[in-house]
This record gives sequence, C-alpha cells and structure tokens, in this order.
Amino acid sequence: MIGGDFNVVLNDEEKIGGIPILAQDIKDFAFCINSCELEEIQFKGNPFTWWNGRATNDCIFERLDRMLLNAELQNWFTHLEVEHLARTCSDHAPLLCTYGEVTQNQHRPFKFLKFWVDYESFFGTVESTYGDIFKQFIIREEIVRIKENLFEESPSSGNRSLLQQSQAEHKKYLHYEEEYWRQKYGIDKFVEGDRNTKFFHNLVKGRRKRLQIQRI
Repeated sequence: MIGGDFNVVLNDEEKIGGIPILAQDIKDFAFCINSCELEEIQFKGNPFTWWNGRATNDCIFERLDRMLLNAELQNWFTHLEVEHLARTCSDHAPLLCTYGEVTQNQHRPFKFLKFWVDYESFFGTVESTYGDIFKQFIIREEIVRIKENLFEESPSSGNRSLLQQSQAEHKKYLHYEEEYWRQKYGIDKFVEGDRNTKFFHNLVKGRRKRLQIQRI
C-alpha cells in the first residue's frame, strides 16, 4: 500500500479552478500506477483533498491525495475503505483507511473529568450530554464538512470565514480530547509540543492490557 500527496490529478474532474492540467503529467502518473500494478481504494467524503486557502476567482480545489494497493493486499483485506476527513489543521484532508466491520463502543459509566471546568458552557454540557466529549467532537467535525461543501459551492469571503470559524471550534475539541486521554493515564505534567492524543491513548490501552488477568 502506498498513499499520500502525489501532487498530481488523474483527470479533469479532480480539479476546480487554477492553472490547466498538463496532459503529460496525467499520462505519466497513470503509467506509474499501471506499471506498479496498483489499484485505487474507493473513497467516501469530499472528492477534493486540497484547497489553496483562497476565495472567489483565486480559489482552487484538487484531489491530490489518494491510497493505492496491489492485488496481494486486496486478497488479505477485502473490505478496505478510505474516507476523506475534514481539513482542519492543514490545507490537505487526512485520509482514514479502515477495513472490516466497525465494532460498537461499549457503554462506559459516567466519570467526572477535571478539564470540563475549562469549557465555557460547562453546566449546560454536563446536563445535556453528560460530558460526552467524543460525541461533541464528531458533531464539530461534521460541521466542518458542511462548511467545506458550502465554501466549495460558493467560494466567497463570507463562506471562507464561516469555514475558518468551524475549523477553530474543531481544534478546541481536539484539545479537549487530548486532555481526556492525558487524565485517563494520570499524567499531570508533560512537555508541550506536538499533539499527544495518540500517545496518551496508546498508554491507556497498554495499561489496560497489563491489568488484564490472563489465567488463574
């Protein structure tokens, strides 16, 4: 499997606005894919994975990011799927590759998390959702998707402002998610830098695994 930003499109339908596509670039990219005997994984979500950050006549949307795999991997994983996530921290959309059936999350008992007090609507949030930060995170991500589609249909300065506001709200909930996993592992202090959400999540999973009883 190979994936990421290839910085080239495969046809005219994968681009809106900007400089015309060079036919030779499209042929070279298609020839490379065929020579390596790769196939593209079907995707869902927004068809465009890159935006130049501008509005009106200077606005450009392109599909530059994709996931490719060979026949052997397709035999191992028959239900691979790629989802184009919302563009929040970059001008490129993250690609989420999944396979098989999605397991439902188990119900968890209510627990108070101290980072909730930093939220401006703390009491209302607790009363309405019992502090389900993950549900709120999904809602904010969906709002970003809607604003992206609205801006692509009408790339005005006003719609760009609405998109940027929804992206800022989404980033705030990214912070809440990070604080959740940090508290779950019991770390009070850590060096600020790159986002540590995945790091804390893996630590919690590792601790749970160590606490499991394998045999008596």
